[in-house]
Amino acid sequence: MADYDFKYELAQAPSATNDGSGAIIHEVWAVAREQGAPAQDPFFRVGPHKGIVVPFTELKTVMDMPHNNGAAKTAKNSAYKDMLASNLNTLAEPINGWSLAELEARLDANDSAAVEATRADDYITATLGQEYPVQFNY
Repeated sequence: MADYDFKYELAQAPSATNDGSGAIIHEVWAVAREQGAPAQDPFFRVGPHKGIVVPFTELKTVMDMPHNNGAAKTAKNSAYKDMLASNLNTLAEPINGWSLAELEARLDANDSAAVEATRADDYITATLGQEYPVQFNY
């Protein structure tokens, strides 16, 4: 099966809750691209996504960091990512299925499903000569 490069994707702007908790939700997806794919090829989402809940005090600490030069931006970006990582399990449901082995297994299953779907389509359309929609009795 293929090997993949993984990243994470912030799906939308962070949003404050309105429940009085002072929490900010970051909707994050794991994303992947086949290793060796051209740089312009997009990464694709690997479900499920998670809402990472961050206390406003922690986000304020990061947002208060300077970002007036390259080194400062790098430090602030690293602090932001560390903050997200340290709050992965702040919702009632922990993040499951995001280990490298689990993500690779999910993508291997997707690849296998795509192969078999193509084989089924070839059988139905080429071998059986059918056109969609195909009606059949059980």
